[in-house]
Amino acid sequence: MNPFHQIDTILHRHRADQIDFLQTLVRANSANPFTPETSNPAAPIEYEVAHLIAGKLHDIGLSPELLGPTDARPNVLAVIKGRASSKSLILNGHMDTVSPSPLWTTDPFGAQIENNRLTGLGALDMKASLTMFVFIAQAMLEAGIELAGDLILTFAVDEEPGGCSPFGTTYLLENGLTATAAIVAEPENTNVTVGHRGGYRFKLTVRGEAAHTGLLDWERRAKGHNAISDMARVVQALEYVDLPYDVTPAFPDRKPVFTFPTLIQGGTGINAVPDECTAYGDVRLLPGCDVAQVEQIIHARLQSIPGLTYHLDSLLAVPAVEIDQNEEIVQLLIRHTAALTGQTPTT
Repeated sequence: MNPFHQIDTILHRHRADQIDFLQTLVRANSANPFTPETSNPAAPIEYEVAHLIAGKLHDIGLSPELLGPTDARPNVLAVIKGRASSKSLILNGHMDTVSPSPLWTTDPFGAQIENNRLTGLGALDMKASLTMFVFIAQAMLEAGIELAGDLILTFAVDEEPGGCSPFGTTYLLENGLTATAAIVAEPENTNVTVGHRGGYRFKLTVRGEAAHTGLLDWERRAKGHNAISDMARVVQALEYVDLPYDVTPAFPDRKPVFTFPTLIQGGTGINAVPDECTAYGDVRLLPGCDVAQVEQIIHARLQSIPGLTYHLDSLLAVPAVEIDQNEEIVQLLIRHTAALTGQTPTT
């Protein structure tokens, strides 16, 4: 039998188990409330999901590893060894989810099935993909398919705060994870993504001088400097920023986007002149523009504000990446996605 038909047959045989396991993952709360700055390696956000996945991988015959800076937030890694080491493929996904919205009208952790649809927080993004990894591995093992190279399954922590965490995929990469290619199985059926815009996320802190609003020194403007007022000038200076970029095949109709501010925090009380104001920005990068250029533009624009004292912190710095559409892995994905969905995916 064709190996693809073998895998398909086995997957269909385990369909009920797949649905049951996905429901189990959705019911395991892994909502991540953190920002890039506050992510806590000791908070067991993904702990239950990680151990459920590791247990299932062990049950199907693999030897999963729990890897991370702490036991509370382990990444899960498992390998199906191939007959050679010349090629290898990573399947990558994250175990955390966003926090539940108050607009949910059903239990976000209920994993209910109605009209053939399973709903629940993280069902699509991306616990269904994680379930797929596990059961594809099971099908390949049951079929006795010998791979030419290693298949590496990675289940990562702490992606939702922006993918810039040192605890998740970055931790795995810094501790030896490598492969010929990788597929990040974020939810999408109609598109084979051959490029990803880069990202630069930053925190800009403006310093002022605190003063009580009832003091004579503030009345006479002898003491006190309003950091929020200065931040208002910063917002004006960074309101419209055009970034350089190159037009490439992966991004034919896109452009870089500079968004500031996306979040502002400042002040301690109604009767106090704020001595600090913090704002956050998000920049989507294309080839032809890197983080150094963006930071140079920010500093140049802020130099025009008299008396401004500020500090710029980088929270995320990832370059834009793309792969040639003619690469073998891209063509394979296009061909098999079309066969499974009945429509040729866009790239």
